[in-house]
Amino acid sequence: MVLAAGLGERMRPLTGWLPKPLLPIANRPVMGYVLEHLACHGFTDVIANLHYRPEQIVEHFGAGSQYGVDLSFSFEEELLGAAGAVRRCMDFFGDETFLVTGADDLTTMDLTALLTAHREAGALASIALVEVTDTSEYGIVVTDEAGRIENFVEKPKGKAPSNTANTQIYLFEPEIFEFIPPDRPYDFGFHAFPALVEVGAKFCGFRLDGYWRDIGSVSDYLEAQLDALDGTLGSSPPGREASPGVWLGERCRLDETAKLEPPLVLGDRCHVESEARLAAGTSIGADVTVPAKAQLRGTVVWDNAPIPTAARLNQAVVTPAGIFQG
Repeated sequence: MVLAAGLGERMRPLTGWLPKPLLPIANRPVMGYVLEHLACHGFTDVIANLHYRPEQIVEHFGAGSQYGVDLSFSFEEELLGAAGAVRRCMDFFGDETFLVTGADDLTTMDLTALLTAHREAGALASIALVEVTDTSEYGIVVTDEAGRIENFVEKPKGKAPSNTANTQIYLFEPEIFEFIPPDRPYDFGFHAFPALVEVGAKFCGFRLDGYWRDIGSVSDYLEAQLDALDGTLGSSPPGREASPGVWLGERCRLDETAKLEPPLVLGDRCHVESEARLAAGTSIGADVTVPAKAQLRGTVVWDNAPIPTAARLNQAVVTPAGIFQG
C-alpha cells in the first residue's frame, strides 16, 4: 500500500497546485519512483489511499501499468491516518504479509532483504530504519541487539532516546489489524506502534543500506532533484542522454549559444533561447521556453510554467502559479 492521501501542508505553496504524489522530480512524479521500486522487489499488487485532489492522481497513474504495478485506489472522504487507512483496506491484503510505504519516500533500500529479515525474525511488524540528525520530525526507536523495538517515540520533543528513525517503510502480518480499530482515524506512530511495544509484540526494526529521503520540505524537494539527476536513485531521467548528464525530451530546440551544464533534464518541446545558461541540478518540464540570457541553477520548472525574461534563479521552483524560492 502506498500512502498518498495527505494534504502536503509542509510542501505548500507547491501542493496548492499539485498533490504531493505528483510533484515532479527530474520530470517524473515522486510516486512514480516509489511504484517502480516496489515493482523491482516483487510488490506488484498495490493500492493507494487518496483524499486530496484524487482525480489528478488517478488520471496520471491509472492502473499503474507504466510503472510495473497493478494499481487500485481507496478513496477517503475524511482522512483516516496511516493506520486507519491501512485498516480500511484489510480485505485487499487478505491473509498475506504486506508492505506499506509513503508516496513521497524515495529509496533504493533493498525491500527484499527487509522481507527476509522480517520473516526470519518471525515479526508481526517490521520497519526500515535510518540514522538522522534532526529527530524532531520522525518516529524515533530503540532496538535491542536482535532488532526488537523496545521504545518508539513519535516526533519527540526535547532529547530523543536515540537518533534511529522510522522511514515509513513497514512490513505487517494480518494480525496487525488487531491493534487498529475500524472506521476511525488512527495513526501508526502515535497509536499502533506504542501499543505493540506496550504488549511486547514481535515488533522489529532493521537498518538497511541505500538511499532514503522523505520529501518533507521544499529544500528536500530541491535536493531530491539532484539525487535523481546524478543517478543516486538508480534510474535515469526521461528522454535521451544527448551528452554526459544532459537528458533531452522530444523536439527540444537549443540555441547554439545556450550553455547546458550537467546534470540536468529538459522535457518535451522545450526551447532554450540564445545565451541562456542552465546549470547543475536544473529540471525543465515540458513545453517550457527558457528565455534569452536567463540563468538557472538547481531550479525546477514545471510543465508549461513561464520563466521571466533574463531571469536569475537559484534553488527555485517555477510553477504556472508563480516562482517560489527554496
